[in-house]
Amino acid sequence: MGYSKNIASVTVFFISAFFHEYLVSVPLKTFKIWAFMGMMGQIPLSVLSKYVERQWGARWGNIVVWASLIIGQPLCIMMYYHDYVVTHFGETLLEDYSVV
Repeated sequence: MGYSKNIASVTVFFISAFFHEYLVSVPLKTFKIWAFMGMMGQIPLSVLSKYVERQWGARWGNIVVWASLIIGQPLCIMMYYHDYVVTHFGETLLEDYSVV
């Protein structure tokens, strides 16, 4: 269709990020942008991993990708859990632990 590879990549990541956020936010009934930002963060991560691969070899580029997967997804889950608890149970938690 005449679009550059970069424009096509950003478009695909944007659509994927939108649906990731939608599929997490609707069931939790809380809109945060953690999944969206995590998916959009894959764009600079791919640039970084290619740079690392050119500088230090394919193994190190692979390590960068796997480290982001191992750290990023659990971190995103913890942020959503935190925001869900604060949004839906925040007042109750404050009442339970308030000093009289």
